[in-house]
Amino acid sequence: MAIHEVTTEDVLQRCARCGSGNRLSLDTLEVGVARREDVDDSLVQLPPCPACRSTEFLIRASESEPAHPAPGSFGHLHRLLVGHVHAELVQRGRLHTVLKPKGGGARKVAVHPLSQEARERWFPQGLRIAVPANEEPRAPEEPSQ
Repeated sequence: MAIHEVTTEDVLQRCARCGSGNRLSLDTLEVGVARREDVDDSLVQLPPCPACRSTEFLIRASESEPAHPAPGSFGHLHRLLVGHVHAELVQRGRLHTVLKPKGGGARKVAVHPLSQEARERWFPQGLRIAVPANEEPRAPEEPSQ
């Protein structure tokens, strides 16, 4: 699973299973996934792929995670975009119901917003990661009749 572009309205995601490219509205995503009686606030569950129905997750880096070992690599840029999407969703209040403030006593969700310096250094052409031409996301295939 990888995200390749983030706009003010959506995310371009490439399905790990079938390779199709899917635009996901930020208004349909939320921070937090329930696991037993707890909600993991580092996860964002993506909707099922329209082509193959697989479900994927974005995982925000933890506070204690060391710096990425290969600055500028796809993995490094992807980590930055995931942190940005997570922070944007928190800022918009797109949180699992357990994480939403109740009477002012909710726990704080850690965020890793993208700094202006990081934007200028790593994403001078906008919040997107270039994909080699031979790896372009495929459009969902039409079902055969």
